[in-house]
Amino acid sequence: MAKIMIFIDGSWLYNNSYSLSRQYGERYNLDYGKLPNVLGEVIGKNLGQSDVDIVRTYLFGSLPRNYDILDDELVTRQKNFYDLLKEEYHYEVEIFPIDYRGHRIKKSDRNPNDDFQPQEKCVDIALATSMLYLAAIPYSYDIAVAVIGDRDFMPMLQHVRRLGKRVAIASIKDSCTYVYSDPKDEYRLKDFDIIWIEDYLEILELKLQRRKLECQSPHHVGDRSVYTTDFLRKGLKFYCDDCKTKFQKQRKKQEDKIRASYQAQALDGEESEISDEIRCEGTIKYKNVEGGYGFITGVKGDYYFHLSVLLGDIEFSDLKIGDRVVFDPDIPPDPNAEKPAGKASNVQLKTDKNEK
Repeated sequence: MAKIMIFIDGSWLYNNSYSLSRQYGERYNLDYGKLPNVLGEVIGKNLGQSDVDIVRTYLFGSLPRNYDILDDELVTRQKNFYDLLKEEYHYEVEIFPIDYRGHRIKKSDRNPNDDFQPQEKCVDIALATSMLYLAAIPYSYDIAVAVIGDRDFMPMLQHVRRLGKRVAIASIKDSCTYVYSDPKDEYRLKDFDIIWIEDYLEILELKLQRRKLECQSPHHVGDRSVYTTDFLRKGLKFYCDDCKTKFQKQRKKQEDKIRASYQAQALDGEESEISDEIRCEGTIKYKNVEGGYGFITGVKGDYYFHLSVLLGDIEFSDLKIGDRVVFDPDIPPDPNAEKPAGKASNVQLKTDKNEK
């Protein structure tokens, strides 16, 4: 029985999924749980075998860090997706950070004059080194299936074959370099005809069954049994769409109320609460290195801050829990809000020069 390992350029596959939707005629969701089995079946047919052994499926991707807090929900969804691959489908997932330096993740959400370009690092190299390393280990696999589209992998494919392993390439037509699909295979990159994912769209479509689940929100009104097509991961609670929408509206309303209150006080010249707090003092209570944000404890409560609001030569990585800082309270804490923390700006380490 042929032993197969699958190596997926996750960033490339995700960024080119729009092509699958365009060809399918509507929004297309790829079933990553079926993908390894379908690729294995195609290879088995090419070999004339009814069965193959899919030893491992590797996916290499990236995840934003130091991003604008407004994109926290987007990043959470990405993290959940990677967790899904590991927990539900038993993928081997290797993730590398992209530093957004406080910018929004989507270019469309940034200022048109913002020329910031995020740089993805290590994903291609990690895929290439893993495939080569495992090819050099006796009996690890017989056939490597590379789900890729970029030309950069050519040397890797050639060396894997020189190590005596067979190579198959799976790709998307609109996003694949011609050298992979060239029937003459001038560079000797593969041992099978290229596998086009488009040829298996119906089989690979993620089809979520409509079923009834119990909403776990404490604020749910009415019958908790709700029909849904949501995919629920192991160990997670289910919240219906109505409850999720209400929560989002409630959170936005509270945030708007805090901002409006602060702005009204500033316009009316009510300086009793605000001016007393300008250049507040506090201590670093918490820092999230991956997200690039943290919380400061001040006299009137906790304040959220992002690395983009740091002043001076201090780097976010240099801050330690308990460090004394001074800051401007953009939004004061509201103990009655669901998220009571305020918002700080112009954060810098406390020195003799900036003491009040």
